[in-house]
Amino acid sequence: MNRSLAPILLLLLSLGCATAPQPAVHVVVVGTTDVHGWFAGHVETPQGGGEGVLWGGLPALASYVRALRAQNADHVIVVDSGDLFQGTLESNLFEGEPVVRGYNVIGYAAAAVGNHEFDFGPVGPDSVVRQSSQDPLGALKRNAELASFPFLSANMLDRATHKTPSWAKPYTMVRVAGANIGIIGLSTPDTPNVTMAVNVTSLEFTDPVPATVQAAKELRAQGADAVIVIAHMGGRCADVSDPNDLHSCEASHEAMVFMDRIPEGVIDAFFAGHTHSQMRHYMKGIAVVQALNYSREFSTVDFWIDTKNNRVTKTEMRPHTQICAFVYSGTEICDPKKAPAGARLVPRVFANQHIMPDTRVASVLEPYLRRVASKRDEKVGITTTAPFSRNYNAESTIGDLLADALRTAYSADIGIMNSGGIRDELPAGELTYAHMFALSPFDNYPAVVKLSGAQITELLRATSNGVRGIMQVSGLRYTIDAGKPVGSDRLGEVTLGDGSPLDPQKLYTVAMPDFLTAGGDGAQVVMKDVPADRVQVDYTEPIRELLITVLKRMPQPLTPKKEGRITLLNAPPNLRSQ
Repeated sequence: MNRSLAPILLLLLSLGCATAPQPAVHVVVVGTTDVHGWFAGHVETPQGGGEGVLWGGLPALASYVRALRAQNADHVIVVDSGDLFQGTLESNLFEGEPVVRGYNVIGYAAAAVGNHEFDFGPVGPDSVVRQSSQDPLGALKRNAELASFPFLSANMLDRATHKTPSWAKPYTMVRVAGANIGIIGLSTPDTPNVTMAVNVTSLEFTDPVPATVQAAKELRAQGADAVIVIAHMGGRCADVSDPNDLHSCEASHEAMVFMDRIPEGVIDAFFAGHTHSQMRHYMKGIAVVQALNYSREFSTVDFWIDTKNNRVTKTEMRPHTQICAFVYSGTEICDPKKAPAGARLVPRVFANQHIMPDTRVASVLEPYLRRVASKRDEKVGITTTAPFSRNYNAESTIGDLLADALRTAYSADIGIMNSGGIRDELPAGELTYAHMFALSPFDNYPAVVKLSGAQITELLRATSNGVRGIMQVSGLRYTIDAGKPVGSDRLGEVTLGDGSPLDPQKLYTVAMPDFLTAGGDGAQVVMKDVPADRVQVDYTEPIRELLITVLKRMPQPLTPKKEGRITLLNAPPNLRSQ
């Protein structure tokens, strides 16, 4: 070799090595949300009858996560967007402990703080403080101590210190294959309205946008290559087939408003929750996903990360994955309501692995299930001829039934049941305690309130504006104009059940859950002005037990029917049929 060329060749080789592109780090993030205590999954029956299908559950989810980890060199992060515990007998009896222990085995990296995390109140049977020695956050603090993952909320502050409570964190950082992934948690600012408000008086829930901007700034300063948000703030999109088509997404929901307000470049993905609906869309080029509730499915986002320049170069959202050990042949689903005609159930294969319930997770959960088995299967003396359905935004057969039951129990003039307190449908056939518990899992108590006709009208006005679920009623009829903007006055005519006028000055006896008397679901605007001596809470037994007592006294079997108590004007078909 010509010696005069050697230095030049060495220089060119060194420059070539210095500029060789560094391969992007591929990280997979799995997101669940609104599990609500369904850690064992649930059996759903096809609409035409037949054998039930087991759908969901942490043992099956763990098998999916294991398959993803095997396929992706363990470069997998699992997160949850809140509302982990509240909702089933097997979870509530132990105040959410089995869910935490199951998440620990799966290896969750973080969970957002959802509104129903506060429902259990103090450790023990009381859902709110009844003795000065009790801590209204006791059960949640205990779960936070048991968890091997942090509970996150950047916009939840202690009122006394204006800092994140000691049992939670605003964010966390996870290192995967040399990439630093920052995870920010958010809670819905509406939390005091959608849990037992007395349990969160020591906390304030602030604007999530500036909280996110500040948290992301701190994470970037600490070397984050990517920043994702797990938020108990959701959306609702009827069509998730095209990630770039937002036409089916309801613009008023918290996730949509947040994404519209958040400055570009602050976050790289948003994992939503709270609304029990789906999202799978790009907004401002950012992946926004939300899986269905009750451990039915999970979301997956793939990230390619340039660790040299601390940035995400590419994201891809996979279709939502139903959590099934068996699926209908030719599909990847086990939802019996969507089963193709004639299809049979076959073992699920995912990421080249057969999905089988994870024995490690199952063994952790089995003692809890064994302790509640006899109570779950206990017959309650109620039989139905057909399923009773629910509807968050319109009159429902189960709403009519429960409002009637409350009214009957106290011989009240009017019965009111908030749609948000109806957590499941009733199947056809002989009902068990598990069915009734899933229907009404909250430890709310019945109450009788004396309200004027004017106050009843204002209560319906405050709860029919589309922000939250409507009131199911007995002894009343009212009209909602669903075509008006969310948050506006949508209330039309209000009458008594027989069509006669509601006297604005007269005091009526109204049976309702104590959750409403405490101001929940938007009722605070009225209840704050009701004198204490006109509110009587019956602490004899929770609403769930009262409903069993009343319903079993009715002529059996019960047949679902709607009586036209709530009229929706200008409502889209999907709203009427939800």
